[in-house]
Amino acid sequence: MGAGGEKKPMPEIEETRAAGKDEAFEAILERVKEAGGEITRDDTSPLFIEVGNQDFEVGMQRIVEFNLNRFDFQLTRNVETHSLQGSGHQKHVEELSAARSHVSMKRKPDNSQDWLSVDLEDMF
Repeated sequence: MGAGGEKKPMPEIEETRAAGKDEAFEAILERVKEAGGEITRDDTSPLFIEVGNQDFEVGMQRIVEFNLNRFDFQLTRNVETHSLQGSGHQKHVEELSAARSHVSMKRKPDNSQDWLSVDLEDMF
């Protein structure tokens, strides 16, 4: 603790945590490749949120689609660097002290157009 009981920020810990999340996502993709999966799509795009009639960039989204054992899978990672604060007409976007990351996976059988949620733990 610093003077007056104030806690000083430790940006190196937040950077290390973010790097660890990046490595974990890449490790999932490596396991897919090792299992014989074929990556068919790998796109990264900005993540936006709408406030009134304006759009604000709040992070990045990466979508990776692959085929494994005749099933199509979609792995999505959203990394939010900003959050929406306030309510009503007082909404605004604030930068987060540490980025939030959310990973989700869906699968689609060969003869279907419907995506079904899959637990990452059950995948391997």
